[in-house]
Amino acid sequence: MAKVITIGEILVEIMTKYTGQEFTAPGELLGPYPSGAPAIFIDQVARMGVEAGIIARVGDDDFGLLNLTRLRDDGVDTSHIYKTKGYTTGTAFVTYYANGERKFIFHFPHAAAGQLGPADVDENYIKTAEYLHVVGCSLTASASLRQAIWKAVKIAKENKVKVSFDPNLRPELLNEQEIKNVYDEILDAADIILAGKSEMIALSGEGDLVKGIARLKKRDGTMLVLKDGARGASLYYGEECYHVPPVKVQEVDPTGAGDCFDGAFIAALACGKGLKEALQIANVAGALSVTRKGPMEGAAFKEDILALYSRHNSSKV
Repeated sequence: MAKVITIGEILVEIMTKYTGQEFTAPGELLGPYPSGAPAIFIDQVARMGVEAGIIARVGDDDFGLLNLTRLRDDGVDTSHIYKTKGYTTGTAFVTYYANGERKFIFHFPHAAAGQLGPADVDENYIKTAEYLHVVGCSLTASASLRQAIWKAVKIAKENKVKVSFDPNLRPELLNEQEIKNVYDEILDAADIILAGKSEMIALSGEGDLVKGIARLKKRDGTMLVLKDGARGASLYYGEECYHVPPVKVQEVDPTGAGDCFDGAFIAALACGKGLKEALQIANVAGALSVTRKGPMEGAAFKEDILALYSRHNSSKV
């Protein structure tokens, strides 16, 4: 059985070839790439050598096959990925701008991904895991997918399976008030919250990061992990506090870096690593992710992550 499980969307991603390229005019595109935040996360877990599984739906089409093949080849348990007749595999189109901002066009609430429902969640599959990972964008897809996630989280809590949550805020899918309403229940259940700076502020309802972290830390037993890109990463858990500096790499494509960070962090914990070491490993995985074009292409293998981890730490001695 899988040690780490996730639930949510599997997509393909189509990317603009050039920075600043708009979707309002014809242009060259790259892809399709295997994608979907939960899928990227679980692929990274599997590439870390940890038993991994995902609950999701894809269309009975080539985009679905592309994802299934990639996940199976990397060792992910795909027995709970269901092919959905009458629906295509979800898609995400993305373009980047020179200032680092992105623009997405999503098609997955009405694609196969959005058809996942509570009946697809196997209680025995969840209860035998150690970690269940939830990504915020999955909560915004459709009512049935949201209900499936809530069922999975409830099963996890009842069976002492740790719940990790990455809010992965996507304003393209829901507005701020809708996001707050949807996220509150998952936040209350989360044992681990992995978020960027702006997400940490938004989740807390405070106006700045320090106050936001202080408020979120008041949740009993919740671990906070701040992913701060070029400024590194920090972890707050009870009285423990760790910061790791950034790993310098040549950035090619930042898509999926946060999900790879999450996957490596949870995989490291599942392997028994301490909190600081798990944070350092995740930081390296996130850095390696941006060196490859394509959202799931950045998921690195354990040996490559540990090699850079060793070099990065030895350079500071």
